[in-house]
Amino acid sequence: MLISVVGADGAGKSTLTRLLARRLTELGRPIERIDRWDIVDNPAYPATRFMRPDVPDTRLCVAEMPTESRFLFLMWSISMAVLGKRNPSGSATLLDGYWMKHAASEIVYGLDRPWVEAITAGLPSSDVVLYLRVDPEAAWERKRDGDVVPYECGMDPNCGEHTFLSHQRKIRAELDSWAERDGWIVVDPHRPVPEVLDDLVRRAESALDEHSVSAG
Repeated sequence: MLISVVGADGAGKSTLTRLLARRLTELGRPIERIDRWDIVDNPAYPATRFMRPDVPDTRLCVAEMPTESRFLFLMWSISMAVLGKRNPSGSATLLDGYWMKHAASEIVYGLDRPWVEAITAGLPSSDVVLYLRVDPEAAWERKRDGDVVPYECGMDPNCGEHTFLSHQRKIRAELDSWAERDGWIVVDPHRPVPEVLDDLVRRAESALDEHSVSAG
């Protein structure tokens, strides 16, 4: 079973998926959290051993790629993280971000939406998508103290507030359209972290229960 926690930059995906995986495991519902960069310098992914272990530098290199190449590389890394493990755990899988934000970003950067959607359609489908629908202004406040990169700001090298907000509004519009079309569960990320986490735990447990019943 695949549970994806998605959202634009600054939504809190990484922090919340780490906390969610820990909480679910403590509740007796073991779940494996996967991030696309898990494939770097990780013996569990032998086919990606050629990648350098410097993830921050890799991210900068990826941002410099031509748009089509960058998108295909990102989708490859995501698919490898989900499918390329030597010994899959067999438990449910929690995906930090999955393909959604990057696909939306590359559409904003000019890629043809039907082509992007055709590529992502080849990836394993999420059983449930929990969408952290963050306001760009709130995201900026979370990231403004040095955690912003040009890729998140329309490639503005100065990572200014205006370019971040403008770019993130466009990404959120793309995510909103998929959320409405595909029935994603919208979660408010503007509350205190413990409240957001409790909400995610409740929704994840409900999805796990439904999956267990249908599988049985």
